[in-house]
Amino acid sequence: MLIRGVIPNKEPKISIGLVLPIDKQKSISIYSTIDDEKYEIKVVESNLSVNGQKRDQLSLEKTSNNSTFFLEPITAGRGFHWQKKISISVKGSLRVMVISESLFIVNEIGLESYLMSVATSEMSGECPISLLEAQTIAARSWIIASEEQKHKELGIDACNDDCCQRYQGTKNISDSAQLAVNKTRGMFVTYNDEICDTRYSKSCGGISESNENVWGDVPKEYLRSIFDNKKNNSLDLSNEKVLQNWFLYPQESYCNNEHVDKNELKKYLGSVDEEREYFRWQISYSHEELTKIINDKLNESFDSIVALIPLKRGDSGRITKLAISGKKNDSLHKLVLYNEYDIRDALHPKFLFSSAFIINANSNTLSDEEKITLSGGGWGHGVGLCQIGALGMSLHGKSSKEILKHYFSSINIERFYD
Repeated sequence: MLIRGVIPNKEPKISIGLVLPIDKQKSISIYSTIDDEKYEIKVVESNLSVNGQKRDQLSLEKTSNNSTFFLEPITAGRGFHWQKKISISVKGSLRVMVISESLFIVNEIGLESYLMSVATSEMSGECPISLLEAQTIAARSWIIASEEQKHKELGIDACNDDCCQRYQGTKNISDSAQLAVNKTRGMFVTYNDEICDTRYSKSCGGISESNENVWGDVPKEYLRSIFDNKKNNSLDLSNEKVLQNWFLYPQESYCNNEHVDKNELKKYLGSVDEEREYFRWQISYSHEELTKIINDKLNESFDSIVALIPLKRGDSGRITKLAISGKKNDSLHKLVLYNEYDIRDALHPKFLFSSAFIINANSNTLSDEEKITLSGGGWGHGVGLCQIGALGMSLHGKSSKEILKHYFSSINIERFYD
């Protein structure tokens, strides 16, 4: 595993989890170009079975730079509303084992080869080169900073999916992505001589969020909320009227439809992304639908939901503390959600686009409305680089350095190895 805070002086190897124990996956097919062999892998009575033979572990090592492994099925969008099964191809080497009666598959690969796949998994290889360069430098910095180490207990540096960084193999790698990685090889975003924890999400919705409002950690100078346009305006979203106007009548932003034509957006998105309204969106529920969603997600027993009351918002308007008021047996009960992730999870059958929204535009009280409508903006937590905003900047001629310095305050870009 990578060691947190250590700046590399040469390209490191990293370990990426392709199939995790939480997937509870019992079988997979792997084809190896090394020996031109197909491996049918299963969990049988808590043991690993490879082509019908019991094994403790299967290790597949690369023999050349052209060695490739094809795996199917692999989970993409783990736990999110776009979750699906895909097939992937990867370089490097593989380790296959069983943990907790489920498959656990790890890909060990050089960082730069990994980044070629990340760049065209997060966004399309059709994107302008400056966007791919910015995405690559941000992705390289994030994994080396190793601040989160979400899968430390498994001994891996990251998983293959959105909870870390999308890594969907070599299938979508483009010439532009290879050029972006080679041109930026060994380059990192730094602040005060440390590699930055460079977060990013699909769309900030026009204003990015400060890191402490999402994760409750120490404020980072380079992860400040910024207005996503060249003027870098400011709005007081604590004013309810300003807040409503912002969501219903948004100002100019790099991630809005003026900079990125919504009819063209699909070709720039990652292969598992859905064609949606990312910048501004609405979703409506009947009372019965919302009550069922909340009961199912929170294991509650409300007879009806009476009110959704934002108690705290971040700088971007994202709700970071929400009260849900409802009736149980004619008595009023209230529960409180304390972070944007839980709010997004509780208010959608799968996962809400973001927690930046207003409720019914005019009132938080739901009893007088036929439908409960959430009018919101953005896709994701909104901290750091806005991928669609960065796309908008690149389509209008901005360089990767300009993009990174727009989204990450007071940073430097340094090369630590060739």
